[in-house]
Amino acid sequence: MNPAPPADDAASGRPTRLDLAWYFLRLGAGGFGGPVALANTMHRDLVEQRAWLSEREYADGLALATACPGPLAYQLGVYCGYVRGGLAGALLVAIAFALAPFLIVVAIAALYGRFQHAWQLRAVFYGVAPVIVALILKACWNLGRKTLKRSAPSWLFAAIAATVTLIFRAELISLFLGAGLIGCWLFAPPAAAAPLPAAPAGPRISAIGALAIGGAFTGVATTAGLFVFFFKTGLMVFGSGLVIAPFLKAYVVDQYHWLSNQQFLDAVAIGMITPGPVVITATFVGYLVRGLPGAIAATVGIFAPALLFTALAVPLLKRVRGSRRVQGFLHGITTAVVGALFGTGLLIAESAIVDAATAVLAAAAFAALLWRPRWPEPLLVGFGLLAGLVLYGRHFG
Repeated sequence: MNPAPPADDAASGRPTRLDLAWYFLRLGAGGFGGPVALANTMHRDLVEQRAWLSEREYADGLALATACPGPLAYQLGVYCGYVRGGLAGALLVAIAFALAPFLIVVAIAALYGRFQHAWQLRAVFYGVAPVIVALILKACWNLGRKTLKRSAPSWLFAAIAATVTLIFRAELISLFLGAGLIGCWLFAPPAAAAPLPAAPAGPRISAIGALAIGGAFTGVATTAGLFVFFFKTGLMVFGSGLVIAPFLKAYVVDQYHWLSNQQFLDAVAIGMITPGPVVITATFVGYLVRGLPGAIAATVGIFAPALLFTALAVPLLKRVRGSRRVQGFLHGITTAVVGALFGTGLLIAESAIVDAATAVLAAAAFAALLWRPRWPEPLLVGFGLLAGLVLYGRHFG
């Protein structure tokens, strides 16, 4: 029996669960532009045009999507399914929203397995990889600005974590734990302070997820192992899926050797140029490692936390976030995570920037992001694709 959906300021429209599933199936098939663009599309369609949600319900859903694990737009979609259709509605939306991107990426992965050494495909990724590096580093910078703000100790912790990551070429769980323990006192808010408000929409990272991903992975590329790995990775996804790319690289490439550096960069690029959440990269990785069963396991794993937290864990999360010491612990870990992400982003750059041409492409893409931060990310990837086709033949033809 499904739990009753929240009866909070219900909107006038009353879609059926199939209506919800059909809408999110189409959104997943044609939704480009990143999490903010998809969230704005949902507001226009579901609040302004269809009146399936009220403004208050949408605002609550956006706050939930920001505070809980899951790609922001995907989490918001699952929330919409829950408030209008209970757990069954949330489950239908969760499947429908991910189905089209899943099928598209599986088809691309199958072709990639046959043609990955063709010069045309290599030319595409030659140009796209430096742009992906610029997008990752910009996402890390946005994450730092939103989470560390103007706190000098926070930035110092992040700088130390980045340096340690570059030296050891890996993320160290002891580093995160140490930062968290120090943060219990250094970053704990005053006793009289109110609980921390929800952060604005944008890329964030889960400190709890950071501990989870640093935990007991077996590294065995079985179907079940892929599900567990990507489930734990899914606990880290807040806002833009690009912020988890450095962590994925550290384990998928450096520790478990499931993919090569080039295959990993290609996987992230595929996640960028296909519709739906960027974390659909997990599907591509799963397919390359274990075929179709691996793709299914990775996809279910990466998206499962969004459904789980929407249906079960929101009240628990709110209670935990009210503790001063827990807030300090989480902030301490977050500072270390920000630094580790940036450090691993630089390690990714070593594989993507292989000559002067790719260095110029990466610098140009980063400058474009600073100059026009609202430019759609797929547009920059498209420019990189065209540049790769032009430059690759000159350098390697």
